[in-house]
Amino acid sequence: SIINTLTFFWLKVYCNFPNAMDFINYIAFSVFRSGAAFIGGICSLLKGGGVNEFGKPDLMAVTLAQSLAHNLGIFSDKRRLQSGECKCEDTWSGCIMGDTGYYLPTKFSKCDIEEYHDFLNNGGGACLFNKPSKLLDPPECGNGFVETGEECDCGTQSVNSFMFLSNCCFTIGSTSSCTLTANSQCSNGLCCRKCQFELKGVICREAVNDCDIPETCRGDSSQCSPNLYKIDGYSCDNEQGICFGGRCKTRDRQCKYIWGDKVTSADKYCYERLNIEGTEKGSCGRDKDTWIQCKNEDVLCGYLLCSNIVSNIPRLGELDGEITSISLQNLGKTFNCSGGHVKLEEDADLGYVEDGTPCGPNKICWDHRCLSIDTFNFSSCPGSTDHFICSGHGVSLVFFNSLNSCFNLGVTSTNIIIGAIAGTILVLALIMGITAWGYRSNGLSHSWSERIQDAKNLSDICQNGRPRSNSWQGNIGGNRKKVKGKRFRPRSNSTETLSPAKSPSSSTGSIASSRKYPYPMPPLPDEEKKAHRASARVCLTSLVLVEELFVWAHVRGLWSVIGQTCDT
Repeated sequence: SIINTLTFFWLKVYCNFPNAMDFINYIAFSVFRSGAAFIGGICSLLKGGGVNEFGKPDLMAVTLAQSLAHNLGIFSDKRRLQSGECKCEDTWSGCIMGDTGYYLPTKFSKCDIEEYHDFLNNGGGACLFNKPSKLLDPPECGNGFVETGEECDCGTQSVNSFMFLSNCCFTIGSTSSCTLTANSQCSNGLCCRKCQFELKGVICREAVNDCDIPETCRGDSSQCSPNLYKIDGYSCDNEQGICFGGRCKTRDRQCKYIWGDKVTSADKYCYERLNIEGTEKGSCGRDKDTWIQCKNEDVLCGYLLCSNIVSNIPRLGELDGEITSISLQNLGKTFNCSGGHVKLEEDADLGYVEDGTPCGPNKICWDHRCLSIDTFNFSSCPGSTDHFICSGHGVSLVFFNSLNSCFNLGVTSTNIIIGAIAGTILVLALIMGITAWGYRSNGLSHSWSERIQDAKNLSDICQNGRPRSNSWQGNIGGNRKKVKGKRFRPRSNSTETLSPAKSPSSSTGSIASSRKYPYPMPPLPDEEKKAHRASARVCLTSLVLVEELFVWAHVRGLWSVIGQTCDT
């Protein structure tokens, strides 16, 4: 099945090549389904890829672009779509994530871009801010990347231009080295200002949330310091939440994410009264046809109860049944306790409190249970005692390098946990760890998603570089609902099926048509506050790369495995 293909492929990739990748499957999936991808998992070790069906290059290019967009946190808000707020501006070609249009779409809608920005604002794209360590193609002056033998590379103004002079960098032809102009120290980068290194300590990347920290310039480089964030276990949102995978987890945030910005989490009394009943209006999950009663200590990890739900249409997924709403009185106060079972698949329900949400002092939810933080061994810094991370001195952080090391940053007394591998961050599941589907009937997706169980330990996943035989088998549903969208009419009338054998070489992760551009740093959350952003010549977003990938895939065809890595 497509979900088994996605899960097993990604575990295989994780054990051997831990980057975000998409797999092109030469065997057709079930009817209407052309692909599946994890929503918001671009920086996750376990949720960073997708699978797509091999077929017509034009339709396959659309589903691949959608797959990468889902990884980047674009899920297409159903309520905004139905209200007409997110109507695609291009009625003829349509938009990449939409289900209308008569020609192949090449752009994202305004709402899609807003969802991508929200994804970055919430800390989901931490790995996208780090510059790639190497390129797959040979060095070429004028491609926008500073490579071996080059002092700078500002790219060229056009493909046909032979000579390009910037204020900081001089490029002559494609075979000559790129050199800095006289008295210039740099040409681009977030720490490059008027061709000179920015002063040490100047903030080059703001913190996106309470679980992040700002990065500063070093004074001897044009590049901003590697992106770091606090390790799991720190409190956030005025002591109401806990940092988990670079995000601040609270029940209130989850209510807003599913039901809208005006919705808040219900009072604790709602959880205490309803989740111990074991009914549709309150439980700790479901075993076939039986609702599971929560134990008293687990009530805050059961059914998600919110207040002020005014619409029965969730932002994503499908409402299974009706909104459950009840008013309870306690100590002279009346509390609204509302919720809904939001299905992404047969066994995936967003209507429950998500893992990593705090449920008491030094406790978080995991699989509908309220467990002590000590259970997860969040900090491995020497000297951590009495529930104080880094012994109460400084801040423990995660960034991209080696695994399980600690060191001190001198006078700041800041201990850093290096907790990720090869350009990816240790995130158990971004957003909900959900999967988006594509449908072959129109090549477009956003209708269904599925939750995949997480493995808690590396040993549970890999063994000698290969997935364990039972590590990928979760509670996967059987037959899924098939959804037909409006008919999508590709520009090409050709019915030829391309074969991988026709390609002299396979793509291994580089996006050839985008190499002429500068490094595509994602937009920073408060972009207007970033000093000298323009002089850094970092003007393209990851969304532009996905759009470029779509055009490139349509022109060249897709032959094997196309990778979109955190280093690309």
